[in-house]
Amino acid sequence: MTSLRVLTLGAVLAVLLLGATPAAAAEPVTFDRTAVSVSVGDHFTLTSTVDAETLRGSWIANLGVVSLTPDVYVDPEDWSGNRTQPVPGASPARLTWPIQAVNAGTFDIYLVLLPASPDAGAEVPLVSAAVRVSVADRRPVNAAGTLPLVVGIPVLIGAFFALLRLRLRFRTG
Repeated sequence: MTSLRVLTLGAVLAVLLLGATPAAAAEPVTFDRTAVSVSVGDHFTLTSTVDAETLRGSWIANLGVVSLTPDVYVDPEDWSGNRTQPVPGASPARLTWPIQAVNAGTFDIYLVLLPASPDAGAEVPLVSAAVRVSVADRRPVNAAGTLPLVVGIPVLIGAFFALLRLRLRFRTG
């Protein structure tokens, strides 16, 4: 999994360092939105549109997830079980990406389009503009401070009935 992250990061850096224009400039691939705000565990769907007419040959789309929050580990397979799809030849090609927010923090989700055939080696991978995903942490219910309530409420109820019984005993007797 670490080697996959290194390869993906290397591909993105190679595209940027070699002076290739990212897909955002030519816009052969776009997402249906630019930002998403969810909580940990929430599911959401992104739809990308690929202008297949600008691409020659067959291409493969790969979904990437990068953490912008320090010290947050990202395993893209946890975010989406369907991260690689062939780009249909019809234009515009729509690809649907089911995603689950796994970690809290700020993330960028992007697509890398790669040529599917080995003879298209001269083609440069295309990288989409990123979708910024803000994921809020869900805090579990804090159990600290509940002991006084757990013990105190039954004691108060017992004291109430004990006083009620004493009062009834003094009235009748």
